[in-house]
Amino acid sequence: MSSIDLVILGIVLEKPQSAYDIQKDVEYHHLSRWTKISVPSIYRKVLQLSEKGYLKSNIVADKAIYSITDKGRKYFNELMSTYASESIPLLFDFNVVITNLNKVSKDEALKLISKLRTSIQSSALSSEQDASEYSDIPLVGKTIFEQQRLLYHALLDWLDNFES
Repeated sequence: MSSIDLVILGIVLEKPQSAYDIQKDVEYHHLSRWTKISVPSIYRKVLQLSEKGYLKSNIVADKAIYSITDKGRKYFNELMSTYASESIPLLFDFNVVITNLNKVSKDEALKLISKLRTSIQSSALSSEQDASEYSDIPLVGKTIFEQQRLLYHALLDWLDNFES
């Protein structure tokens, strides 16, 4: 069970398509920004999902076009339910820095906090630029950009409080 299964099944649920088209759909929706998914993993997963009976393929114009099976729909619904009910871990790499700040001098800790702030601000700016550049993406993508914007601002607020 993996989130890449959910991504691929969700894409194919919308419309049958080739593994290449699935990969292009992932790129178009910028899903690799929000989940661990790579082009090679898409092709590999499509074949695995097909072998497990979640997808079936039909050859159209010398291309394998994948569509979801009833078994695949059931698995998709199970994945949706599982991921929606799990606790959501907020794992950030900077948490490791935060937990170790007491092991360096105060001056060094303040420098590191400043670096974290700069890094978060840079990520926020990059996300805002992407949101602007890709303003024509579907609503789902726009909502994720908004989620990221709010998260970056919350992290900056938290960092200000932590520093003081």
